[in-house]
Amino acid sequence: MNDADKRIEWKSRYDAWKTSGLSAAEWSRINDVKKHQMYYWIRKFREEEISTNEHQTKWLTVDVQDISSHHTGQESVLIHYGALSIEVRPGTDLNLLSDVVRVIQKR
Repeated sequence: MNDADKRIEWKSRYDAWKTSGLSAAEWSRINDVKKHQMYYWIRKFREEEISTNEHQTKWLTVDVQDISSHHTGQESVLIHYGALSIEVRPGTDLNLLSDVVRVIQKR
């Protein structure tokens, strides 16, 4: 059995265990799987899930407040993210703003 086949087999076992509601030890005993192997693959798949989740897009909630009718398009925009506030004024370098947002998202 090559590595790809082994991974497919263990992913199937992992998914079956997750939906079973049993402890890993109990599931392993019932399904005649070595407990230490099961724990190894559980750790491996969980680490992959965490890694995948870290690289997914994360959406921010934006609170839009009513803008008065005399909006000229020259007002600044205030962005709140947690305890941080960023004021974006007309003429702001959008590349710099993009870099700042990326740094904040990594925190």
